[in-house]
Amino acid sequence: MSSIMQYLDWHNNNYKTKIDIKRIDFKTGIYLPDTLSVNEITLLIDSLFHSNFIESRNKTILDFMYSTACRVSELCEVKISDIDFEDDYIKLTGKGNKQRLVPIGTELKVNLFKYIKLRSDFVKNNISYLFISKNKNKLERTSVYRVVKNIALNNNVKNNVHPHTLRHSAATHMLESGCDLRTLQEFLGHSSVSTTKIYTKLTKEFLSEIFQESHPRA
Repeated sequence: MSSIMQYLDWHNNNYKTKIDIKRIDFKTGIYLPDTLSVNEITLLIDSLFHSNFIESRNKTILDFMYSTACRVSELCEVKISDIDFEDDYIKLTGKGNKQRLVPIGTELKVNLFKYIKLRSDFVKNNISYLFISKNKNKLERTSVYRVVKNIALNNNVKNNVHPHTLRHSAATHMLESGCDLRTLQEFLGHSSVSTTKIYTKLTKEFLSEIFQESHPRA
């Protein structure tokens, strides 16, 4: 263990790319997912407006990924026909073509309406995918990575923000607010609850911090 710690210290002192040893649980061998705070998520989404198609699309992508906790591959596959505004649900197609329904939050619904209006003015053909490129093609995963990373950098948020960060953040925030593991498992589309349990480590850290800050006998 000490040898590993010494190597990590040496690496971080000699290379620009840092390894965050706080994110590694040596007991389980699991690299804990990085997350953003609710305020940081709000900052990123609110930094963009519906002033034009691209900016509206990027704003809606951020809100969509956080509100639905979807994978980037699921985001790229969403079609307009997958959205049910009447019952406020979105159909996501995950790994192995497994489908699940996730609710549309009130704020995401507003952003979707505004984006779809600009989208309909931007593209006149019958492309079915919800999120499209400036060339009016299906949006690729690499493009989503660039969008998320650039918005985070422009707002001085952590350097290593990527689409999955939004998914990890949503899952962690839901657990912190009292969501049970089984419900979160269904929401995230995990085939096994053991995959979902990684987030309990993060919420235990959160609860420990709150306890230390607020309990008289901490």
